[in-house]
Amino acid sequence: MERAADRPSPARSAPSRVCDGIVASLALVPSVFVYGTVFGGLAVGAGLRSIEVLGMSLLVFAGASQFVAVPMIAAGTSPLAIVLTTYVVNMRHYLMAATLAPAFSTFPRAWLALVAHGINDESFAVAVARQNPPDPWFFIGSVVVVGGSFVGGVVVGTALGGLVADPARWGLDFAFPAVFLALVGAQLRSRADKLVALASGTLAVIVALVLPGNWHIVIAGVIVSAVAALVLDAERA
Repeated sequence: MERAADRPSPARSAPSRVCDGIVASLALVPSVFVYGTVFGGLAVGAGLRSIEVLGMSLLVFAGASQFVAVPMIAAGTSPLAIVLTTYVVNMRHYLMAATLAPAFSTFPRAWLALVAHGINDESFAVAVARQNPPDPWFFIGSVVVVGGSFVGGVVVGTALGGLVADPARWGLDFAFPAVFLALVGAQLRSRADKLVALASGTLAVIVALVLPGNWHIVIAGVIVSAVAALVLDAERA
């Protein structure tokens, strides 16, 4: 049965759809702001200058990869190792970009580069949960909110300069996974959705116990996504 969220909405102006994306993403602001603040504090505590932390947040704009990169930088790890590690962590962006690509097929190529830079897990989840295929302008509105919240949090975190020396003591380290758990939970509507989530989580844990690093993210994402696509296509046929 076709879900209401999957039906095409009446034609509306781009600014209105951007506003919809902004409003729909406001609930994410506290969590995104908090882990941006935690990152800023940790990065300054690791020896990076405030301008370097802000520059990384604007140019890299990938929270998970930035959290991984900072301790590696502090430990004097080689640039090549840092690039390869963060690349693996962010390989899930290929899957998100492939899902978003049809929605942005009419956009100028110069716009696509900017949109690609703004892809993030939160905005992707919100946009796909609302409408599939996602509305490109709705997605852009969400990126504005999520990106602004994260960068704003980073600015505050660097200003505090590592005032919170141990974020885990206050539970602030859970802000990052909490956002993703909430996003996943909101999308588990059918039995198939729940089975896919359970399978991916189980496989990720198994792979994490066997392989070092963050390969469990990529392997679980690719394998379960491929299997789920085949199963769901067979059900609809």
